[in-house]
Amino acid sequence: MSASISTILILGATSGIGEAFARHYHAQGKKVIATGRRVSHLSALQNELPGLETAMLDISNIAALPAALTDIWKNYPDIDAVYILAGLQRLIDFNHPESTTPENISNEITTNLTATIVVAHTVIPYLQKLGRETTFLTCSSGLAYVPLEYYPVYVATKAGVHNFSVALRSQLSDSQVKVLELAPPYVDTPLNNGFRDKLIEKQGGPEKAMKPMPLKEYMDAAIAKIESGERKEIAVGFAEMGVNAWRGAFQPMLDRMGNRG
Repeated sequence: MSASISTILILGATSGIGEAFARHYHAQGKKVIATGRRVSHLSALQNELPGLETAMLDISNIAALPAALTDIWKNYPDIDAVYILAGLQRLIDFNHPESTTPENISNEITTNLTATIVVAHTVIPYLQKLGRETTFLTCSSGLAYVPLEYYPVYVATKAGVHNFSVALRSQLSDSQVKVLELAPPYVDTPLNNGFRDKLIEKQGGPEKAMKPMPLKEYMDAAIAKIESGERKEIAVGFAEMGVNAWRGAFQPMLDRMGNRG
C-alpha cells in the first residue's frame, strides 16, 4: 500500500504510535508532515529526521481545526494519506465522581471522536480532488470491540470511531479514498503513563495486570497488515480477536443492509 503514498499527514505524531508511523514513513522516503500540540517534541523529531515537516496542531480545538488543516493543505497540496493518531485516555470510575470532571469528559470525547469526524469532513474533499488512490486512516482500539470498565469514556469514543469508520467507508466505496481503521491492542506507549501504576493496582498488582505489547512488535505487525491491503480494520493480538468476532457477527447484516463498509 505504501506505493500509493507520496505525502502523508500524521495527526498526533509527537509520541507513541503516531511518532512510530512518522519514523516509519520517513525511513521509506515519503514526505511526512507530523503534527501535534507539543512544539518541543515536534522540533526534536524534526532535528532528528532531516526533511520531516512539522506543524503545531491541537485537534481538540474544533473551532480552529478546519482552518488549520486548510492551511496545511495550502503548503502541501499533494497530501494523499491522512492518519489520525492523536488520542486521549483517562482512568475514570463513576463510583467516584471526583475521578473526573465534566470538562475532562468533554475533552476526551472531543479529542477522540469529534475531532476525527471534523477532520474527515475537512480533508476528504481534498483527497477526492487528487483523482487517484488515497488513504484516510482512523484510530479506534481493541477496546472499541471489547470494552474495559477502567475507561468508560474512552471505550465509548473508540466504539464511535469504529462505527463512523464503517459508515464513512461505505459512503466512499465508489471513490478512490481508502478508509482504514487502526485498532491497536494495549501497546506500550505514553498514552496511560499518567495512571499506569494505578491501573496495575486496580488489576491486582504486577503479576495479574495486563502486559502491554512492545511498540516495535506492534508496529511490525500493524505495518505488515497495512501493506497487505487485505483488511479494513488493522488489528493485532487481542484487538484482532475483537475485530474478527465483530465482522463474523455483523458482516451478514451489513451486507443485507447494503452497507459496503
